[in-house]
Amino acid sequence: MKQDSENNESSENKTVRIQVPPQAVGGAESSSASGPGSLRSQYDIVGRIGSGGMGVVYLARDRHLGRFVAIKRLNAASLTTSAMKDRFMHEARAVASLNHIHIVHIYTLGEDHEGPYIVMEYVGGPKEADTPNGPPPALTLADRVRRDGPLPLDAALELLIKLCGAIEYAHTSHVIHRDLKPTNVLLDESGEPKIADFGLARMRKRDTKPLTLPGEQMLSLGYGAPEQESDASQTDERADVYGLGALLYFCITGENPRYFRPHDLPEVLRMPIVKALETDREQRWADVTEFHAALAQTRAPSDTKLSTAKTTWRCKWCDTINPIAIRYCGKCGWDGGTFCSECRSESRFGVLYCGVCGADAKAYENAEHVLRAMTEHMQRRDFALVEQEGNHIKGFSPQGANGRELLDDLRRLLDQATEARKRREFLRNEIKREFDSGGYNQAAAYIEEYNALAFDDAFAEVESELEPLQYERDLKAVRTAVRDREWLYARNLAQTLQASHPTPEAKQLCTRITRRLRVRRSIHVAGILLVLFFVYLLSGAPAYRFCRRPAAGLFHTLYRPLSWTRDATLLQAPLDTYARLFEAETMFTR
Repeated sequence: MKQDSENNESSENKTVRIQVPPQAVGGAESSSASGPGSLRSQYDIVGRIGSGGMGVVYLARDRHLGRFVAIKRLNAASLTTSAMKDRFMHEARAVASLNHIHIVHIYTLGEDHEGPYIVMEYVGGPKEADTPNGPPPALTLADRVRRDGPLPLDAALELLIKLCGAIEYAHTSHVIHRDLKPTNVLLDESGEPKIADFGLARMRKRDTKPLTLPGEQMLSLGYGAPEQESDASQTDERADVYGLGALLYFCITGENPRYFRPHDLPEVLRMPIVKALETDREQRWADVTEFHAALAQTRAPSDTKLSTAKTTWRCKWCDTINPIAIRYCGKCGWDGGTFCSECRSESRFGVLYCGVCGADAKAYENAEHVLRAMTEHMQRRDFALVEQEGNHIKGFSPQGANGRELLDDLRRLLDQATEARKRREFLRNEIKREFDSGGYNQAAAYIEEYNALAFDDAFAEVESELEPLQYERDLKAVRTAVRDREWLYARNLAQTLQASHPTPEAKQLCTRITRRLRVRRSIHVAGILLVLFFVYLLSGAPAYRFCRRPAAGLFHTLYRPLSWTRDATLLQAPLDTYARLFEAETMFTR
């Protein structure tokens, strides 16, 4: 049943005739609309309150009992199809067999000249001021989250645990819902949930005629199990496990789980929901009972972690429970022998206190169990569960050295888990900060460290974006260095960029910068040579005077190019003037 609050239609408090096309009315004899015991003789139709894929829901008032009910009929298109009629009656029979506080009740079903109908419980939401006389409008879980936002964690858990109980009950009655979604969960005046619309329900009985053909796809995107996309006829109870996990994800995040992201969930619920939403149904919880137990465990410590050995002991070989008074297992003959966890002396399985050292066997058993559980959670890197397990060792008082070593191991694991969880939270914030500020290299290093501490791929999408962003950033840095003519810095950046991203653009930039550096180096060399040449030219006159105006010899050999330059270029007049300053006019006359 769908009671869509968005489609509420106000109506006067009077009887309204439900219009049905003439061709939809069967030719067989049917009860009169106004005859004794007919639908219209008992109910006043107030108005239409919702519609779905194959049905229309009307609000009606029971004339005899004075209560409001919901009447569901097939719409005009579905009335022309016999398969839809079969499925409609199948839904009614499926829900009629259920009697649970969190499942909408069926009052009656039948068929008249307007077609088949179902009379069911009307679930009104909180009372509103504008409806003093009529019933409050229906409120779905989708309406509640859309209006007020995601539910608090405790409220979401409480609601889902109630829904799990209802679906568990339906499964024991061989009914699978297959269409669990927020619009199919109604909230009554006190906020209690009720599951509606069993239109896609499947009966798990061998003598039930299948209404879903092999290969038929039936699901609501994001909430229907993936196997329903390929073949809805092969779905089993695990499809409802998926639907319940999707509902819990929606309650906590307000988002459709079609784009499920594990890191949006609180760590304490991440593992149960991720397992419920596994694409491969073989990897999901085996049934709703297991999922229900996992959710219940997150609310309070499980009593099963504590030993219940008081007047009985359990055989570890055949699992038979034996009275503490007998020494040997009544089924396999095991003597129940074990060793004290503290002093290693022989003891009996199930004995409360060691007879040698007085150690509390129950407390030691619990501590060893917690240590194994914490170790398993550490290996899976689920640090929140490690810390949760650590709550179970409060009050453990070791009797001796072995107990103190056990307690040290527990505290060490707890400290490691706490430090790792804090580091992981720090990394989550730092990755976002570095990514937003453009520190992609540091962000990549943080992501690598985060992946070593996490069991999810929370930053898989970010990691895939880092490489192109790093390339664009480095490419921009190279271009900026070229624009500022910082050629050596630009060359180093370009070579690093080409090594990490050997793209044609990076190669072209590297070639351009290298060519520019070569030209620059050539200019520098030419300038140095030119300066040296002018120094050579200007040193001739002082050297000639210093050598006391030699007429021949080494001086004239070394400075012969100076004479050639004077004779072959326009420097004759400047050089003669410069020579006269040093009284070396005769240096060019030989």
